[in-house]
Parts: sequence; structure tokens; C-alpha cells
Amino acid sequence: MMKKVKIVLWIILLGFLAIIFYSNQDYFLAKQSIQIKIPHIATKSFKELPNVVYFLVFFVIGFLVAYFFSLSERFKSKKTIKNLNTAATSQLQEISTLKKELDSLKGSVVDTKTSEPIAQNPESTT
Repeated sequence: MMKKVKIVLWIILLGFLAIIFYSNQDYFLAKQSIQIKIPHIATKSFKELPNVVYFLVFFVIGFLVAYFFSLSERFKSKKTIKNLNTAATSQLQEISTLKKELDSLKGSVVDTKTSEPIAQNPESTT
């Protein structure tokens, strides 16, 4: 169900983007040149390209910057998840051994003073 909702939302988003592009087609296809002026150093000008190319280039650059800034955080999260999974596994093993020990002790009741088993059925000792 969730997969279908996700597909529908992507189709709606792409539809909106298509409407925006179609309504502003003149602007997006108009060619423009960009100049970068660094005072006292240099001026760099790029050849004329459609505005849509500049939008895509700057979108990709922004996406890459965001990706690399979040990279260290993702590595930390993966390490934390690995450590927590290891701790959970060791605790589950410890619970398992304690349950086995408890089951073995349920068979015989132990006297706390002498640490020796006490017979469960007193009628069988006479």
C-alpha cells in the first residue's frame, strides 16, 4: 500500500514540475551568459546556455554539497547502530544462558544456607 502511495506522490510531483516548465518555457529556454567577477584577481565568463541548464547544474551542486556534509553523520550513525546491535546480541545471549540456568535450578530447590539441593517430594524420603 505504501509503495503505491509513494509512486502516486512522485507522479504528482513530476506533473507539477512539468506544468511549471511548460508555463515558463520561454524563460527556461532563454539563453543567458554568466560571469563570475573576483575583485582584483580575475573575471570568468561562461558561454550562453539555456536557464534550465543553470538550474540543473546548481541543483546538482547543492545536492552534492548536502550529501558530503551529511556523510560524516551517516558514518557515525552506522557505527552507533553497529555498537547497539552488538550490545543487544550479547544481552540476548546472556538472557538465554540465565534462562537455561533458571530452568536447571527449577528442577531442584537449593538450600541457601548449605547450597545443597533439597528434596522436592518429602514423602519419597521416608
